Amino acid sequence: MLFELHVHSTHSDGRSTPREIVEYARRRLDGVAITDHNAIEGSLEALKYCGQGFTVIPGVEVSAREGHILALNVRELVPRDLSARETVERIHSLGGLAIAAHPYDSWRSGVGDLILKLGFDAVEVVNGHTFSNRRDPVKVCREAGIPMVGGSDAHALHEVGSVTVAFEGDWVEAVKAGRVEVKSKPKARLLLNYGMSAVNRKIL
Repeated sequence: MLFELHVHSTHSDGRSTPREIVEYARRRLDGVAITDHNAIEGSLEALKYCGQGFTVIPGVEVSAREGHILALNVRELVPRDLSARETVERIHSLGGLAIAAHPYDSWRSGVGDLILKLGFDAVEVVNGHTFSNRRDPVKVCREAGIPMVGGSDAHALHEVGSVTVAFEGDWVEAVKAGRVEVKSKPKARLLLNYGMSAVNRKIL
């Protein structure tokens, strides 16, 4: 199975509607998570279009005080501006998975070393929009025994699926057990994708 765990739609700062994302992803992948910034409506809308044999994971990218956290498999909005600890606890209370998004990104908000202190289910060690890290997230997670995932952080359709996770069986169990393989397009391709999206957003 091949899933994309980090995509933004028009319900936050993405360029594509939930329906467009699902239709694009189902031709290439087995599942996709729509994780708009502090908005749940896009992922709930996407559930209408999943159809048979394809998984849509409802989610949100929550702006906690210390950094961004992906809430996967939730159907309620987790409030922004809570502490990272409160955010993780709230996600778990809703039955979701708490994923630290781009924790060591040099330019964007990540929770950093809190991945070692809070009960994250996994850490996003490869992000399609991260090209410089303060620390190597893969090394940190390997040393600490923290499960690792990746996501494209797509804001346009051409980015969807550029960073994915491959696994067998149930995706929730696979993520929690660290039984996923992170697959990524070459860094040059990710940078090109990011540049194209940035130019398009500026034009629009």
